[in-house]
Amino acid sequence: MPELPEVETIRRALEPALVGARIESVALSDPSLAGPGGAGAVADVIGHRVTAVLRRGKHLILLLENSRAIVLHLRMTGALLLQEPEQHSRVRAVLSFSNGQRLLFNDMRRLGTLRVVDDIAALLKQLGPEPLEVEFTAQVLADRLSGRRVPIKAALLDQHIIAGIGNMYADETLFQCRVNPLVPSGELLPAQCQQLRDAIRDVLQRAIENHGASINTYWLPNGGTGSAHRTFQVAHRLGAPCPRCGTPVARVMVRKRGAYFCPKCQPFPQPAVR
Repeated sequence: MPELPEVETIRRALEPALVGARIESVALSDPSLAGPGGAGAVADVIGHRVTAVLRRGKHLILLLENSRAIVLHLRMTGALLLQEPEQHSRVRAVLSFSNGQRLLFNDMRRLGTLRVVDDIAALLKQLGPEPLEVEFTAQVLADRLSGRRVPIKAALLDQHIIAGIGNMYADETLFQCRVNPLVPSGELLPAQCQQLRDAIRDVLQRAIENHGASINTYWLPNGGTGSAHRTFQVAHRLGAPCPRCGTPVARVMVRKRGAYFCPKCQPFPQPAVR
């Protein structure tokens, strides 16, 4: 569930706690977290100092002084905590640091990953542009969508097209710019691409300001919760009145993912009459 706003919130909380500290130990209670053969690589980071806490898309990156990095992906139910979880506990790994901090990787459904990589450049090449960077313009978005027949909702979820957007914020973005989730992504007009780009940035920035959305298993590292979900217009609000027109919020499946939208404010374009 954690998407860009949640991971960025976590990054901002962990940065002052971990930068400058050395990793003293890594305890994996669930070796599958590190993947095949990954336990040995994880042990190799012991003794190295954290020089930066970065984010790329939905990935959190602990950059180490030897240019290696620990890349964490929380997937559906992962959480990174600086204290023991009070509920829904399944701690899969504990990283202990020289300044006394302990980072716990809690993950009920065991879908998250922890990888040690020698160079994060390969990871960066796999992901689309960062939507909050100044380089992410309407033209860049139009170029990424050009020629694609995939529904726009599915395109926004494709991390190779744009990094960091997930189900909740795709729904909120499309509602804000009045685009139906089933519209073929390559058919958006230049003005719509500009509106979509602006909506993406606005929705994500507001969610970060509210520390992310605590729908079910997302917590801040201190155990607190975010409040972004309290301002959702359509996401997870099936049957609720649209805040614009009062029409009940509907849900449609898009490539096996649910999409919440307003049928009146986000109508599917009718084909031109010939």
